[in-house]
Amino acid sequence: MKTQRIVVKIVLSLCVMGGLISCSNLPVIPDTQILQVDDLQLESVVRRHDQAVYTLVFESGAANCIQRWQQVLQQLPAEVNVFAYNRPGYCNSSDAATQRTSQNIVHELRLALHQQGLKPPYVLIGHSLGGLYMQQFARQYPDEVQGLVLVDAMYPGFLKSPEEFPLYTKVGMSIFLSNTVKQEVDLAHTSGLMIDALQNIDDKPIVRMFNQPTAATAIDVDFGVFNRDENLLEKIWNMYPFAKIVVVDSSHQIQETSPELVLQAIQDVMQAHGPLQQDNGSKL
Repeated sequence: MKTQRIVVKIVLSLCVMGGLISCSNLPVIPDTQILQVDDLQLESVVRRHDQAVYTLVFESGAANCIQRWQQVLQQLPAEVNVFAYNRPGYCNSSDAATQRTSQNIVHELRLALHQQGLKPPYVLIGHSLGGLYMQQFARQYPDEVQGLVLVDAMYPGFLKSPEEFPLYTKVGMSIFLSNTVKQEVDLAHTSGLMIDALQNIDDKPIVRMFNQPTAATAIDVDFGVFNRDENLLEKIWNMYPFAKIVVVDSSHQIQETSPELVLQAIQDVMQAHGPLQQDNGSKL
């Protein structure tokens, strides 16, 4: 019986992991282009407005491409600059040449923004693992950042170190994930430690969006990679004490299933002149 449970876990994990790599069957966003940034080619969407006050920067989750943002991108106000891209190793971007730590990813992103003449202040919008990278950006370069929209984001410490991953997850990752995505997941714990060591950004307007499905058929699948220690969850909940909390009955891809809420969060951050006070809510 125990062996059967292990087999079921392996099959479920492999199926869900395989489902992550699904951007190839999504339509290409019409104004997508390939940018040359030093030795990298980055598949990107760039929009400019002469009188833009803010540049909106979009960072996708693991194994996700810019098509996931399409519904949000097509409804943004015209008077902003926009930069959405596929990180090195994703879709039509070139392979990564550096380790996939949050620090290296932010360096490459910032270089691309500067090369394209997209100046701060930046509104950083990050989904899932991309939300972890946006926290690195905001903490490392706070003077360049207006605020953050964290869309069902990953937080420092929530992903275990790869040595703690169960065997069935390691097998699934090696089979179904690209080397780039696998390395990002493996290094997420290390990236979290780097982010924790940086200054806090409590003075920034931040919206934290959490997916909390209420359907009776909702299944919590974490492949044994998430750290659910109560003390850590308490720390994550209190990480940005002046953030606005938005709990959504949606899928993990909130930007697809509830794009209007992501758009509202972006507007809230752009219009804010300081921290957005946190409402009282239930803990994670």
